[in-house]
Amino acid sequence: MKRRRKGDRLKIAMIGTRGMPANYGGVETVVDVLSRELVKRGHDVTVFCRSEDYELHPPMVDGVRLVYLPAAQTPGVGALAHALRATLWSVGRGFDVLHFHALGPGVMSVLARMLTRSSVVVTVHGRDDRREKWGRAARTVLRVAASISARVPHATFVVSETLAGEYAQEFRRATTVVPNSTHAIPSRAAGPVLERFGLTPGRYFVSIGRLVPEKAPHELITAHRASLTDMPLVIVGGAAGTEDYVTHLRKMAEGDETVIFTGPLYGDDLAEALSNAGVFVTSSHLEGLPTALIEAGRAAIPIIASDLPPHCEILGTSEGLPGRRCYPVGDTVALASLIDLVAEAIPEEQLGVKILAGELDARYAPARTAEVHERGYLMARGS
Repeated sequence: MKRRRKGDRLKIAMIGTRGMPANYGGVETVVDVLSRELVKRGHDVTVFCRSEDYELHPPMVDGVRLVYLPAAQTPGVGALAHALRATLWSVGRGFDVLHFHALGPGVMSVLARMLTRSSVVVTVHGRDDRREKWGRAARTVLRVAASISARVPHATFVVSETLAGEYAQEFRRATTVVPNSTHAIPSRAAGPVLERFGLTPGRYFVSIGRLVPEKAPHELITAHRASLTDMPLVIVGGAAGTEDYVTHLRKMAEGDETVIFTGPLYGDDLAEALSNAGVFVTSSHLEGLPTALIEAGRAAIPIIASDLPPHCEILGTSEGLPGRRCYPVGDTVALASLIDLVAEAIPEEQLGVKILAGELDARYAPARTAEVHERGYLMARGS
């Protein structure tokens, strides 16, 4: 590791996630992994946590300082209220960088620019203003947030080349592409999770993510039910303000014992469910740069994915190869055909995905991501 001078150490605040240790979604995972890695590299990192989301409130995890503040209980405004409190808490505390994550919390970059001398950075993890779960008013606010993320902070980070292109075209904003940090998912022997759901190692499809319309698990269920395979489909994840939609998904699968809902899984349970899967599949219509797909690839689990540009960026192809198969977004007939194709050729698919695993280990390793962030922070300080 490169030796740092005392003046190179940065005092960084991470604002806009539920907190750490990560126990919710992709953004939390990214911030968790990144924060630990930045501390290893000599920086002082504080992560703001939603106090009601954690039973225990340790002041520090692996050298990362944790500050617990309440979030509003009203649906749709919790992230914004928590970001407001975190921004006000940060005033006068000598942070070199205030780093906001996601469009909603990034609105508070306006306040940060007004009240502090910190370098202000916003990471766009995805176009939340395009998510179907939001009503008209929320989408309007998020469209304003997208504009703020391009115009107010000293630097705008994005997690994919696709988002960089969108910001260049829509806002004429030059951005820094920061690859999502993920730890390699450890391989775990079949245990209580597989036993609970009656699963056989290597003989099930798994989909991991929040159950929201834009991730299109309804299309995945439709395609799986139209396929000829006897391999079950395991859907890992929970609602995100989308309880009615989840009820609809369960009704779609009613009476079909090959479609299994596990609810959210974390830590060792998630590692067991992923590392023992035969195939990882995602039917999403909207992503920033999905950590679940990166984790599946790094775990060398054969992949079927819709041909979204962020998916193709991770897989390195839009045409599909053994181990990394793609199909046109929304085409459930093509997805059903791929499900049958891959189910009948898992050993060959496993050989193909081993090549991808090595590529992803290099591209999305925490050390590389931390280095890119460091350069971005220094650029923001000089702007």
